[in-house]
Parts: sequence; C-alpha cells; structure tokens
Amino acid sequence: MRKIQIVPLSRMEEMRKCFYEYLTELSEFDPDINFNDKGRPIYNWFDCYWTDKDRFPFYFLVDNKVAGLAMIRELGNMLYDFAEFYVCPEFRKDGNAIWFANEITNLFEGQFVFSTRFTNPRAIKFWGKFAMQFENNSFYDDEIWRNWTIRKNNFKNHTLNLASIYFDLIKSGEKVLEGRLNDEKRKTFNVGDTITFYKEPEKEETMQVIILDKYIFKDFEEMANNLNKKDLGFAKHTKEEMINTYRTIYKREDENKYGVVIFKIKVL
Repeated sequence: MRKIQIVPLSRMEEMRKCFYEYLTELSEFDPDINFNDKGRPIYNWFDCYWTDKDRFPFYFLVDNKVAGLAMIRELGNMLYDFAEFYVCPEFRKDGNAIWFANEITNLFEGQFVFSTRFTNPRAIKFWGKFAMQFENNSFYDDEIWRNWTIRKNNFKNHTLNLASIYFDLIKSGEKVLEGRLNDEKRKTFNVGDTITFYKEPEKEETMQVIILDKYIFKDFEEMANNLNKKDLGFAKHTKEEMINTYRTIYKREDENKYGVVIFKIKVL
C-alpha cells in the first residue's frame, strides 16, 4: 500500500539520513552540491522545514517502508514549489514516483513549479511526463535548467502594457507590486491568475507573472501610506512623487470612482 505523510519533528534526524543519500546521488548531476570535511552534503535549509510555516516535509511510504521524500515550499498564495523530490532506488518501479508526485499536488490547490538541470536527463524525462498529465502545463529553459509550471485550477491569463522602466524593475525582481485603478477590467484579476506584460513602446518583449496577492485602497494616498515604495518601483522617489506619477496616468475622478488595486506578483 502506498501513502504519503508529513514528517514529524521526532523523525527529522531519521529523514536527514535519507535526504543525504538523495543529495549524494544528485551531486552526480549538480555541481553546486558541496560536502563538508566529514563527507556529508551541505544543505542549509533542511531544519527550516520544521520551523517555517511555508515549508512542508513529506515521506513516501510503501507498505509502511520509507520509499522516498519530498520538500515542498509555499512561494505565495496558491503557488508551491517541489524544492526536493526523491524516490529510493528500490522503489523506482510500478509507477511509484508519478503516484507520489500526484498525491503531493492533491494536498494543495493552485499551481506548482519545479526545475531540473539539463545534466540530469532521467529527471527531465520524469518531470516532463508528470507535467503532461495536467491540461495547464508549460515550461521554459534557461542555460542550465528546465523550469515547469502546472496549474490545477482554471485560472485566467490577462494582458497589460507596461512602461519600460517598470517592466525592467519587475524583471530584475526589484519591483514586486503593480498598481492600477480597480476598474471593471482589473476586478476580474484574481490570486492565482497570470498577467502577460507587454513592454512599451514597441510591445515586442513580454513577461509573464503570477498574482500572489492583491490589496484594495480607496486612492493612491492610502496606497502610499500602507505599502513600501521600493516594492512599487519608486525606491529613489519620495512618497509624494510616487503619488503624482500615478496621477499623471489616471484622472482623479476615475481614482475616486474605482479606487486602487495593487497586485503582488512573481515572475514566472
């Protein structure tokens, strides 16, 4: 019988041994895994899975024997990451790995992301097969990693134009909040939805983000008094300059009519 279970603190050291076996095997494909003078893999976040509320350690069990593990991180509202995933060699058959991965996703609503290096072809094949089970799945490649996203809910994708200066700040990770009028269009934007930004003026470069949260304010002054201006992309401006910038874009009567919505976003 197969099942998964959260790992209690009392079994943390037991799990650490299994986790070290996983990292040792993974080091064949990942040059960033280092070892200490005792030959043990170095991993700075293991204990955090029992102290941080946004991290979850799981065991995979087959007939009550430990068959593997998963370390899941919550990145934001309804967005989760398969940070680590391992099935012990003797249990890599009978579809166990796919079953375990699916059971993990059944515990959480929303989206999952996961990545693997191109130097690990077996993992590329597995995660590609896993992702294809979901109607909403996508991946993108950089020089080192293949990065997948799977979506379990019928979220929407929206499009917005964005001035180049703010586009670049979001892309670099310096700007994580995007402000707009809370008009009829923006009221349809919900947590879990994605936004495709088109970089002005050419609108040839695009960037996709996920909405992690959203905040409603009566006007830009209330927004400015409650949020960090650096997160809004105005680190080098005063609060008054930031408010005035928004008000050069939007009419005051529209601001008073609709109010303001702020989206907390993360680049996909």
